[in-house]
Amino acid sequence: MLNKEQIAAFQSEGYLVLPRFVPKSDCSALLDYSRALAAQLAWEVRRMAFNPRVDDIEHEGYFLTSGDKIRVFLDPERHGAAAIPYGAREPGWQGVDKIGHALHDLDPLFDGFSRDRRLARICDQLGMSEPLLLQSMVIFKQAHTGGEVKCHQDATWLYTEPSSVLGFWFALEDANVDNGCMWVEPGGHRRGLLSRYRRVPDGGAKLERIGPEDDFASADFVPLEAPAGTLIVMHGLTPHRSGPNHSPQPRGAYTLHVIDGACDYPDDNWLRRPEDMPLRGFGTVAATV
Repeated sequence: MLNKEQIAAFQSEGYLVLPRFVPKSDCSALLDYSRALAAQLAWEVRRMAFNPRVDDIEHEGYFLTSGDKIRVFLDPERHGAAAIPYGAREPGWQGVDKIGHALHDLDPLFDGFSRDRRLARICDQLGMSEPLLLQSMVIFKQAHTGGEVKCHQDATWLYTEPSSVLGFWFALEDANVDNGCMWVEPGGHRRGLLSRYRRVPDGGAKLERIGPEDDFASADFVPLEAPAGTLIVMHGLTPHRSGPNHSPQPRGAYTLHVIDGACDYPDDNWLRRPEDMPLRGFGTVAATV
């Protein structure tokens, strides 16, 4: 799948851009399906007068128990459910920030999309011995209101010992600087892990600094503008971010995160699965962490 030059570039830069990985027709079909799913989920939470927003401490439990479910998280820039009243003409998906985090295991369409044998081959080529699909999300980055995602490392949220998480980011729509494309720090994975998000004994979770303080003010980030169908492969330690979307064009994307089952997955990770829903790899054999 990857040639020697691409593998070397990934090891050096911490990311890889693969244009035309997915046909645009497949991207459109997955996006249409995702919007319908998001609209249904948004309708259900609005009907309950529930407003689960991204980064909302009030609904932390809703987030922490979403690792084995498909849940909706509303767009804080639209002030969540209140911005799109029940019965409004505006499509319900337009008030949604993202859906996650077990689409790849609970929905047949996402299951098939995620378990692409080419992805398994990439994991193998990049050194994974037992790839397990851990987390999946559709991120809508809505037109005009799509929020900023601050600089982070995926390994902060999806931690293994040693670090092993690999991110697959699929552009379902054209992503550019105007509508909030991803920005990365080339070579930034060599910084090591700077922080970790973990559960705490008294309930909830918190972000802990484990490396030197760094606001990335002096880092040289580059934009990864990506036409629909592009796959970006991301090292788990590579710092990356995306800006807000103030443009009239939405920037839908699907993300899948994979860890190596040969590595330890600590019990205090935020994302947990029940025993009857173990993590699975790209094949059909179940595995546990």
